[in-house]
Amino acid sequence: MKLPFGNRYTVDTNALITLMVYYPSNNPTFKAIWDEIEELIKQKNMFSTSVVYAEIMRYVGKDDRLKKWAKANKKRFFIPTNPEIFQLAKDIIKIFPDLPNKKKLQTGEPDADPFLIALAQSEGASIITQEKDDPDKTNIPKVAHHYKIKRIDLFEFFKEHGLKFIKDQ
Repeated sequence: MKLPFGNRYTVDTNALITLMVYYPSNNPTFKAIWDEIEELIKQKNMFSTSVVYAEIMRYVGKDDRLKKWAKANKKRFFIPTNPEIFQLAKDIIKIFPDLPNKKKLQTGEPDADPFLIALAQSEGASIITQEKDDPDKTNIPKVAHHYKIKRIDLFEFFKEHGLKFIKDQ
């Protein structure tokens, strides 16, 4: 395992969906965001699990920009599950059996949450997710807190990287 929480991020499916829907890469207004993401990916400091990729491939949204982006970035952004990550995910599920989405499990759909948290543990990375703390749910924020993994949302990521929307002069 690597030292925790430098400038490294593992990204949840919902954050990628939010980026594509509200901050599309083809809109020049959001160029700084996508330039920063591109640089972090090049540095191997932003990534996700291959299970997030599987979730994206099953995602049914308004358009397929996210699927196109995921396919184009599959090798450099999505990390395959290795034995260490698989074992960490199993350990997470033992402690938090309600973390995996039961509906997804019943239908055979992928559920990335335990693998995303395991990847963050393995890589010493923060988790970017749009999930919010909910005392009544076992979700990424609750499990990340248990494992002392830093969890931020997209706005916190933007703030950490000094990404601002400013008016042209």
